[in-house]
Amino acid sequence: MTIQYSISMGSPKKHYFEIEMVIPNSSSPRNKLRLVMPVWTPGSYLVREFARNVLDFEAFEVDSAKIISSYKDSKNTWIIETSSKSAVRVTYRVYAFEFTVDTSYLDNRHGIINGASVFMYVEGHENDDITLTIVPYPEWKVIATSLDPSEKMKEAGSKSFHAENFDILIDSPIEIGNQEMSSFLVEGVTHEVSMFGPKPIESKVFVSDLKKIVESTWKIFGTIPYKRYLFLIDFSGADQDSKGGGLEHLSSTHCIAPRLRLIPSQEYSRTMSLFSHEFFHAWNVKRMRPKGLGPFNYTSETYTKSLWIAEGITSYYDDLIIRRSGIYSVADYLDSFCVNIDQLKFFSGPEYESAEESSFDTWIKHYRPSENSPNIHSSYYYQGAVIGWMIDMEIRKSTKNAKCLDDALKRLYEETFAKENRGYTEEEFEKICNEIAGKSLSKEIFDKRVRGHERVDYGRYLGYAGLELGAKKKHSSNKGYLGIKLKADSGKVIVATKLFSTPADECGLAAGDEIIAVDNLRIDYTTLPFYIANKQPREVVSILISRDGYLETLKASLGETPQIENRIFKKTNAADEEKNLFKHWMLEDWDRPIQYPEYMPSPQRPRMLDYF
Repeated sequence: MTIQYSISMGSPKKHYFEIEMVIPNSSSPRNKLRLVMPVWTPGSYLVREFARNVLDFEAFEVDSAKIISSYKDSKNTWIIETSSKSAVRVTYRVYAFEFTVDTSYLDNRHGIINGASVFMYVEGHENDDITLTIVPYPEWKVIATSLDPSEKMKEAGSKSFHAENFDILIDSPIEIGNQEMSSFLVEGVTHEVSMFGPKPIESKVFVSDLKKIVESTWKIFGTIPYKRYLFLIDFSGADQDSKGGGLEHLSSTHCIAPRLRLIPSQEYSRTMSLFSHEFFHAWNVKRMRPKGLGPFNYTSETYTKSLWIAEGITSYYDDLIIRRSGIYSVADYLDSFCVNIDQLKFFSGPEYESAEESSFDTWIKHYRPSENSPNIHSSYYYQGAVIGWMIDMEIRKSTKNAKCLDDALKRLYEETFAKENRGYTEEEFEKICNEIAGKSLSKEIFDKRVRGHERVDYGRYLGYAGLELGAKKKHSSNKGYLGIKLKADSGKVIVATKLFSTPADECGLAAGDEIIAVDNLRIDYTTLPFYIANKQPREVVSILISRDGYLETLKASLGETPQIENRIFKKTNAADEEKNLFKHWMLEDWDRPIQYPEYMPSPQRPRMLDYF
């Protein structure tokens, strides 16, 4: 049967979407219908409890408009009692005022529909055909979605769309407003770009760079797997979502890009990796997927140990594709890659959590960070990016650049999704990498870093390409160090994070402590880091804190400021084979110097230097 959905936005400033469902009469006897609201959305591994935003749920007989008895029997399910042969009409409203790529949003400027947070499904009919009618606010003229127009509406400008099943419906985000639209062709396939909000860049330049990303990406897998693709992009201000973000879908992506991350040119290039990352998912995750990620169960967690492959290796390729596209210089790429190295070297999380463990526990850790997360948790994004690079370097070295990680991913894609439309296992990926490399990578990479907790030997893998790791900026060894990060709270100086095995840890400082004075001197949010940095290592300072309203004085023996940010340099004695690997990897001759740009990073980019 075909289930009909309709969504309208009568008063956008009140932030409510109005949803109607028409459920046809089934030929089989029925006494109850169970409607279910998803609790999470694919690609974002957190139970978000979308049902909390539902209001005014009601059910009616379509033929007579008679109200049908209905009630809620769990946090996200509604029961409709019906013995009639009439079709059933269901209405409800959804509050939508959370501006992220995982949720839905509605205000007086535009509406964003992320299906899992808005649409319910009829239990047992998840695979039924669906039509969706969108009733825009009268002043809005543009509907951007990857859903196909319904057959009846193709000639009328399409406000009605078709989905083969519920999976497709919620995997197709929609934006309604007056946003700017553009498009380009790659291999005869249309790629649309929906751009909402002011941006400090020219649309033609931006769209041209997206095209370069598409052209560089599809060649890795050798095929374009979708009929049409949509980049759904919102440019945001710092007052909304300063971090930005993206979420992948089968034939589209929804991204939020902070405007200040688009200037200067180096920040713009780094932001382009967001779109590169989400677009790469059209192959890696949405089609070539870990076995644990399908079929979807929208009512509970879905576990996998392979997010370091699905997300992490995608994080390796997002920047690499920007380099292959010519958007990044070699220096831009290496500086960006060092962010992964910095995260794994500076924080202790990798010593306690492997890439597989980080993947499996994403439901309780990655999207729910605490003040202790930097000490015990290590993101599968950073871990997977570094592990993917390690595998790539080993394959390139052992095959004398005849093969690389591209070949392993293409083979995995062909053998699992293209031939059998199934998910892959961790063992399959490891086996393919070993075979492509022509030697076993299991002990040094998979045992030690994927399943184990050993620190990465960066010198070894950088050395394959004639490179070495050094400090981004020279720092004095005479600067004092506590090992904390602060946050300001109504003028108070609060410890946000305390790192393991640091002077702060040893003296008993804790997250949440208010620091009032040091050495009997009153300090504030800006003067405390300055004061500590101008002390000598091993010098003892007296710290007056308030914890739960109780005053206490702690004595801390300061440490030496560690190397927080790293940078990659060329070795002076690189061998010819190392120079050749560098050339094949970076697509640039060895003799060209790496010239790192100096610029002021965007304030909307997270900073590791906030630890002191």
